[in-house]
Amino acid sequence: MPSGDTQSATVSHVAQEDTESISLYINNLWEVKEFDINTERDVQKMTEIINFYQEQPHVLDPHLQTWIDKLLEIGLSDKVSQMSINLAFKYLYLLTKVRGQKYIVRLLPHEVADIETVLTMLESDRSDIWHAKYVLFLWLSILVLIPFDLKRLDGEKEEGWSIRRMLKIATSRIEGAEKSSEAAALVVAKLVTRPDLHTEHLKPTLTQLINDCKAAENDVVFGSRTKLGTLTALCRIYKLGRRDYLLPHSRYVLQQLEEMSLGINHNTLLRKFETKLAQRIGISFLAPRVAKWRYTRGTRLLADSLNKGTEKQRNVESDRNVRNSEEDDEEGYEIPDEIEDVLEVLFRGLRDPETIVRWSAAKGVGRITARLPRSLATDIVNQLLDCFSPLETASSWHGGCLAMAELGRHGFLLPHHLPEVVPILVKALQYDEKRGNLIIGANVRDAACYLCWSFARTYEPEQIKPFVHTIASSLILTTLFDRHTGCRRAASAAFQENVGRQGSFPHGIDILTTCDYYAVALQSNTYHKLSVKVASYEPYGKPIVDHLAEVKVKHWCPTIRKDASIALGLLCSTLPDYISSHILPSLLDSLETGDFNSRHGALHAIGDICVGLRDRLDQISDRDIDKINNTLATLESRGSFRGSGGDEMRGAVCYFIQKISTAGIRLTVNTLQVWQEFLNVCIVNPEQYVGVQNMSVDALRAFSWQYYTESNPEMWSHIVQHYTSQLRHEFTATRVGSALALSVLPGCVLGCNTAALLNHLTPCTKVLNKSETSLAECRVSAVKAITNIQLVCPCNSETRAQIYRVLLACLADYSTDSRGDIGSYVREAAMSCLMKCNQFILSRGHPTINLTFTRDLKMELVGGFLQQSVEKIDRTRQVALEALHHIVHSELELVGHEILKTAVPLLPTISSSVILPKTEQEKEAVAMREGDVFLQNVEYNNPGVLFPRAMVIIKSTEYRHHFLRGLVVSIGGLTESLVKASSSAFVDYLTEHEEDLENVCKGLINVLVADHKNDRIVVPLFKTVELMLTNVILEEELGNKFTAQFVSQVKSELKGCGSVVKLLSSLSPLANCLQFSSNSTVLSQIMLLLCHRYPRVRKGMADAFYTALVTFDDVIENTEEVSQILEDTVWEDPNDIEELRRKRNKICDLVGVAQPKLLKPNKPKPKVTNVEQFDSYSDLVGRAGY
Repeated sequence: MPSGDTQSATVSHVAQEDTESISLYINNLWEVKEFDINTERDVQKMTEIINFYQEQPHVLDPHLQTWIDKLLEIGLSDKVSQMSINLAFKYLYLLTKVRGQKYIVRLLPHEVADIETVLTMLESDRSDIWHAKYVLFLWLSILVLIPFDLKRLDGEKEEGWSIRRMLKIATSRIEGAEKSSEAAALVVAKLVTRPDLHTEHLKPTLTQLINDCKAAENDVVFGSRTKLGTLTALCRIYKLGRRDYLLPHSRYVLQQLEEMSLGINHNTLLRKFETKLAQRIGISFLAPRVAKWRYTRGTRLLADSLNKGTEKQRNVESDRNVRNSEEDDEEGYEIPDEIEDVLEVLFRGLRDPETIVRWSAAKGVGRITARLPRSLATDIVNQLLDCFSPLETASSWHGGCLAMAELGRHGFLLPHHLPEVVPILVKALQYDEKRGNLIIGANVRDAACYLCWSFARTYEPEQIKPFVHTIASSLILTTLFDRHTGCRRAASAAFQENVGRQGSFPHGIDILTTCDYYAVALQSNTYHKLSVKVASYEPYGKPIVDHLAEVKVKHWCPTIRKDASIALGLLCSTLPDYISSHILPSLLDSLETGDFNSRHGALHAIGDICVGLRDRLDQISDRDIDKINNTLATLESRGSFRGSGGDEMRGAVCYFIQKISTAGIRLTVNTLQVWQEFLNVCIVNPEQYVGVQNMSVDALRAFSWQYYTESNPEMWSHIVQHYTSQLRHEFTATRVGSALALSVLPGCVLGCNTAALLNHLTPCTKVLNKSETSLAECRVSAVKAITNIQLVCPCNSETRAQIYRVLLACLADYSTDSRGDIGSYVREAAMSCLMKCNQFILSRGHPTINLTFTRDLKMELVGGFLQQSVEKIDRTRQVALEALHHIVHSELELVGHEILKTAVPLLPTISSSVILPKTEQEKEAVAMREGDVFLQNVEYNNPGVLFPRAMVIIKSTEYRHHFLRGLVVSIGGLTESLVKASSSAFVDYLTEHEEDLENVCKGLINVLVADHKNDRIVVPLFKTVELMLTNVILEEELGNKFTAQFVSQVKSELKGCGSVVKLLSSLSPLANCLQFSSNSTVLSQIMLLLCHRYPRVRKGMADAFYTALVTFDDVIENTEEVSQILEDTVWEDPNDIEELRRKRNKICDLVGVAQPKLLKPNKPKPKVTNVEQFDSYSDLVGRAGY
């Protein structure tokens, strides 16, 4: 089978390995005895291979005959097991499913002797699975068509015995839910419709099937299965039988069908087969004929359309079409009354809730109409138009569109009906309703696209020309703005068909290349890009704008409303006059009269339109500007901020304020005050959800920077005081909002008193008490506010130094709560803000740089970034690497600059000042550069690339401590890929650079001393030491010195420690320290841990001690005896601690260390002898006499 990468490609032949595999699996069936694991594997692989060719099954044809013959030989053999027979028929079913039963049946043997073989097989127990029954019935369906009298098979039996036997077998299998029942129904249908058998067997069979179906009404459990099987057989009979055979029985069957009332049944398949049977009965009432009145297009083939001939020939064809459409031979038609009953069933099916029923009914309407006169066909069309009433359901609209498409596709929808059908078509293309929580209409719009597609293939361009603009515009609107990708693609395909067949759609080819199958897949792309391109073509601009403003802006879906408003803003460059004079006033009026969706969408649309018209603000009338100023008052008067939609409306108003501010619309002083107060409420109100708060902050940024340009110290002071007073509010949302507001205000508002502002914000960046640990959002917001002071306010060197100290202190925020390391958000914000501050100061020139960036500050910056760049969180590392990359490759002179450049190489960037590419070659070159930058940035944070490159920092005395603090956290982390990459890089570096071993050992001890009792660092550091002692060879002198210092620090760390995790992580590195000669201190600590109060610690220490004795030679005396004691003792036993101490003390004597002594021996608990009266419930029960 071809590989997975080529499965979607077109298959031209069966692969050689597939042919060999299939033959092998078939031959293996001879040896199968039971369904073991090998057989299951063969069946699975066989299924995968056959299913692979489902899209191009014809490539199997050269091999099918061979495979079928082999499988039939196995399936009919008496020398194989029952399992082999079952699998043979299962393989035959797989081939039938993929290639189709009509083709496979022709390859089955057609000999007379095979009839008895098949019947015997069906009657026996050898066909005990449905695959076998299905294949055997299919085989029998072709055998019963053998062209000779089947009564010859009776032999010595009574006449007709063989036929009755076949009918009995087939009808007994019809009443089931298996696939084999369909094949059994096919056998019955082919048998009773034979020319020599219909007289004798057709009527009894129909009667029996109907009686069985009616009798199943009382069977609650299996009644539906019986009805389904009998209806399937009846449908097969009326499909395969000749009209003159069936007509005498059609009235009876139709009458019985009506009496059964299957249309009200809850079973979808029963309703489908009722519809199918009714239409086939109706066809049997009508003589087959080609309706002379139907509309026939002159050229049906594309090749003929491209070579239409002379103008005279086209006129002759057009005249003939008109005559054919007017000609109607009423006298040649005989229409029985039963057709009305049939049509009633079909029209009921068009309104059915299920699609398969409606589709069957639509095809039935088309087939019945093909045999009716023109007058009755017109009545059917008029009846179909009733399906599109506003009171009808979406199912009725969908069924009506399908039926209309079927009539149009076959020429039964005459051109004079188009004025009535096209308006309905336009409504169907926009049919979209929300009923409660149910969204309906996608299938209606898809069926309407199918109707447009059928128009393209049916009518001449002259007939469809009056409706071209309407149809083209409607299809474009569906292509661009439909909610469902399937409907957008269906509309695009219908538009393409009309462009190719009609040739009269304006700018058809240009639009097709823009709105192709893949371009319309993404909704944001169609709204924001394709709509602008299509609107540039003359006929489509105004319909697009009108549709967006009148329909999509008022849509029930918030995402649609927002996308529509953005599209209107982008379309201002195409139709500025029309939008400013018609659309904008209409949207402003809808704020006063519309419902919630209309007001919400109008706010977004007005804001985006004003931004789109910011270069043409003079086109906005004074009336509209006054309404914009009074927008907030208008909404409040209508109570828009009350109720469940109040928050969403507040968010829309914030968006509106942001866009109006960006556009620079003239606002009155009163409007400025009202809007500022509104933003204050949205920013600090604790009841608002985060979406409104973020939108209000964005609005405040645009609003303040646009309108707060004049000097007004009193107002500015009031605003700043309002926000600073809320920084220590009891509600988290109020704190966050106030700090965020201070982070976006311009410098003229914040004023010159930056010291006081810093004094308010600095405490907000710290965890002052335990209750503030989880308030990471507050600290992040405060960090952003402090950074804003640096960027927009005039600051002296002392203030800048204070800002840097505060931000650097935030890099030590490792607070955690139930969400995990929430301090990472603070660290990331601090690093991003530090990078912004660095960029700002570097842009100010050398005097400011020299005053700000002292040697110590630069080392703290680089050290902090380095530590974060090698820690365990990918997101944090990425931010740290960006900040580190910026400072390393800036003009600052750093300590150890060459080492830093090696660890953090320069990434290529695309300059914004580069001239935009014009030619295709230039565009390809830029695209390649962008791809390279993207790939390098992705690899930059890849642990497998980052850690080996960063290990060179170990050589730097200034940054080694910071680097090791971050590295040990990654080595001792939990993520497998990160631990593997960091550990291997650390070990490889120390192995290749033995001269740095002493520096690393000193650095680890310094980290352990500096982070005393800091479990976040100490626990992973223990794992790092274990890794180093296990994989790196230390010289004796260095090892003795390092282990002595390490054990001393471990002893200090574990004193009074109650953390099991920390205790367990210290066991293995302690045991590994035994490899060096000065191990008496190590042994003393091990002896203490062997009798620790926690059983897990005792067990872990014993295991680690035993492993060290086995691994390292001659580390202690009496190694074998000590090992035996460690192995035989149950150290996790919680009951006999004295016995464990005795064995521990024996080990102490064997290894030559002093026995540990208890500082406070355990005192036995005093026994309580006097029981106080009434001290228990049992005493009460006893005294009560129970």
